[in-house]
Amino acid sequence: MTVVFGAAATPEPLLRRQFPGGTPIEWSLCSPDAALQAARVTGGATFLQTEHVVTSTAARARGDEHRSVVGAVARFDTPLDPAAMAAALTAFVRRHDELRSYYTLGEVGVERYVIPQTHIEMVAQWPLGRSRRVDAADAGDYLANRISVATAFDSPQSMHFGAFDGDGGFTFYLGADHVHGDGYSLWLAMDEINALYRAETSGTSVKLTDVASFDSYVADEHRRAARVRADDIGVKAWREALAIKGSLPDSPVPLGLDDDAPAPAVRCRRDLLTADEADALDIVSASSSWVTIAGCLFSALASAQYLCTGEKRFFTTTALATRGPEFEFTQGWACNFAPVYFDVEPGADPIELARTASVAVKRAKNAAAAPIGAVLQVLARSGELPQMAGSPQMVTYIDHRRLPGIDDPTVGTTVGFPGIGKTKNSNLWLSRMVDGLVVESQIPDNDVARANINRYLDTVAAQLRALLESADSAVTAIAGTRVRQ
Repeated sequence: MTVVFGAAATPEPLLRRQFPGGTPIEWSLCSPDAALQAARVTGGATFLQTEHVVTSTAARARGDEHRSVVGAVARFDTPLDPAAMAAALTAFVRRHDELRSYYTLGEVGVERYVIPQTHIEMVAQWPLGRSRRVDAADAGDYLANRISVATAFDSPQSMHFGAFDGDGGFTFYLGADHVHGDGYSLWLAMDEINALYRAETSGTSVKLTDVASFDSYVADEHRRAARVRADDIGVKAWREALAIKGSLPDSPVPLGLDDDAPAPAVRCRRDLLTADEADALDIVSASSSWVTIAGCLFSALASAQYLCTGEKRFFTTTALATRGPEFEFTQGWACNFAPVYFDVEPGADPIELARTASVAVKRAKNAAAAPIGAVLQVLARSGELPQMAGSPQMVTYIDHRRLPGIDDPTVGTTVGFPGIGKTKNSNLWLSRMVDGLVVESQIPDNDVARANINRYLDTVAAQLRALLESADSAVTAIAGTRVRQ
């Protein structure tokens, strides 16, 4: 297993398998101008949304390409009914106020506008005509570009929908400006759209879970932020983490940058564990007290950083969902950043380091209850906030086996991806799939970054295997006896 790099200077997602192409079709708002006129201000935004709108506005003023998007693609195994999909998407967007929202930045700050449900009707369009096809090899680049071009934080259509029709089925994709969603909400969207579309084509009814308003989530975050004090567990965690280097965390390995300015990025991916090895990691976690899967992963990241650079102090940020039961199925960007930090003892037993990392992850989950915006304000008032420039290094872990609809033949094919533009980091997206553990990243597109990330991810994989070899309980699974979920 080696690191695979994507094509340079392209937004195309780095997919593990190629999706079929076909005739492009899109679904758009029937009357976007009327929708804009009908929209009404409902309040403000979350901290992450506010920062995103401010940053995106500055990028637009510089003339930068719009790449701050999230997207997903899936394969439907039946012929496409454009009218049925239009009806399904109309129902879907009407259900979620965040997908009827857009944001503006003015003298009063960031304001959120919501379009009434009655002004939402999706219609099918053929942007290249009904006879022109896009080949499978070009489909990824095409859909990523369409998502980037067709979405924006201030567009009346929050999410872009399209498909490639042909070969007895269709490749369906969706995407939005990051202000409107995260990876989890995109998966929720694919699951819900699939259910609505199947109901439309079969003439049956569908029972969907009631969803809370994202406006309520915004209000809830503001209430939680107002309760944050200097002795809050989240403030304490960030205070300790920022003291490690006196700044936000950066890449675990050098990225060949002459200064601190972001550079054009390239995608990369590496398979870390096979299905059997990933199952063995489950056994290690289940049989070792105070050890979690996330702890095992972060311990491997920290060990690899030490082996590659000699750095014993590990510090990164992680994105954690803050939905709660009320917002479990709500569309929107509902997460928070929290710090993961601990020391690496050279020569330490891998299980013990995994236990240390597991405690650090638990601390991060507790800290995530305090909105990052409120935490930074508290630290700034006390003079403890170091000067910050840009975004921090980030690590995200998702167990795809536990996502909604994973057992559905269509939803199970879903692959999510972030947009790609410029970076000075090497953010890591760790995903536990049915067939193993994989990591993706975006790094500056230069030879130094490519060589260092290749060595780093190879070392991460080696440290995970060292962890498995140190645990007797994993022997059976490593030998090939799968653990069935």
